[in-house]
Amino acid sequence: MPPPGGEADSSSRDASASTSSAAHALVLEHVHPATRLMEKRRQTFEAQAQLDAQRAAFEEKEKGFAEREAIIKRKDLELQENLVRFGKFLQENDGKRARAKRRAADEAQSRLRKEAEIETLAERLRAARVRDETASAEVSKNARYASYLESVLEHVSGDPEALSGFTEVEDILARHATLAATNADLIRAHRSFANESERVRAETAAYVEEKKDEALTLNNEIARLKKTLEHTTLLKQETARARDGKLKTEATRKMEHGRVCFATEHLFRRVRSRSAVKYAADDNPLERLRVIGEYMSDLDAIVKQRHKENPGLTD
Repeated sequence: MPPPGGEADSSSRDASASTSSAAHALVLEHVHPATRLMEKRRQTFEAQAQLDAQRAAFEEKEKGFAEREAIIKRKDLELQENLVRFGKFLQENDGKRARAKRRAADEAQSRLRKEAEIETLAERLRAARVRDETASAEVSKNARYASYLESVLEHVSGDPEALSGFTEVEDILARHATLAATNADLIRAHRSFANESERVRAETAAYVEEKKDEALTLNNEIARLKKTLEHTTLLKQETARARDGKLKTEATRKMEHGRVCFATEHLFRRVRSRSAVKYAADDNPLERLRVIGEYMSDLDAIVKQRHKENPGLTD
């Protein structure tokens, strides 16, 4: 790699060369053209040499940069590999830690289960000891009963007139168990019958109460129907009285109508026989009344006219 100050030296040389070439160009303006051409060629060769030198320097720099880039890429690959290995290491450590936590939790749960089992077994042991002590006390208390049963068995065996059939203590115990079971069955049967009797009594009471309520409801319904019947009877009687009154009124009206029709017919005949107007024979009572009214109006007008003409005339 070129030294760090190489670029500064080359730039200073280029600046001085450009200054001298500029001064030299001012001098060559007054020389022969051939000389000027040779000078130009020399400057061209110098410029080409400088360009080749700069190209070589650039190639050297590029080579150094390529080497540095390769080193950096190699270090980057190494760093990535180290990072991958470190990630795997961390994952393995996390897995180991998780497994360790699970094992610790399992061990804690197992310990709690074992402690609970120990407490349960200890409680069972204490209960067994208590039962053993209770059984021992019961055996000690029942020892006198065993002696009593043996004495009873000896007495029964020695008495030829006894017909019990007991030859061992177990027979007496078996007989006692049979009698106790029979007694328990009888007690259960008695309780069952008592419960059944109580249930039947309750059902009977409920049935009687229900029938009482039903009878009360029916009595209320009968009373309501009686009231309805009385009201209907009164309504029927009132309707019958109203109908009778209506029939009576209708009959009275018919009778009065007949009388009116008869009187109208009689008056109509008299009017037709006395009137100078030839009225047509009409069966309509209203028409006949109209004719009678006209006749009476005419007759009243005649009487008034006569009185007006003869003031001193009396009826």
